[in-house]
Amino acid sequence: MDKKKIKHGFMLIELLVALAIIMFLAFKVLNLYFVKPALNQETQKIIAEQKIDSTNYKTLIDSTKSKLADIQSQEEDRLNRIK
Repeated sequence: MDKKKIKHGFMLIELLVALAIIMFLAFKVLNLYFVKPALNQETQKIIAEQKIDSTNYKTLIDSTKSKLADIQSQEEDRLNRIK
C-alpha cells in the first residue's frame, strides 16, 4: 500500500474522533442547558411567587430577564414622574 493512502486514512480517523468529541461536548452542554434546574423548596417558592418560569434553565433565564426588564421599566417611569 502507498504511504500516502495510509496517511490519508489516519487523517480521516483523527477527524472523525475530533468530531465525535466535539459532538459529545455539545450534547452535554445543551443537555445541561435544557434540563430542569435543581432548586430547593424555598427558592422554588420564591421564584413561583415572582411568576418566573423554572421549567428549564433557558426559560428560567428568559423569564428572569423579562422580569428585570419590567422592574427597570417601572423604575424609569417612577423617576420620570419625579422629574
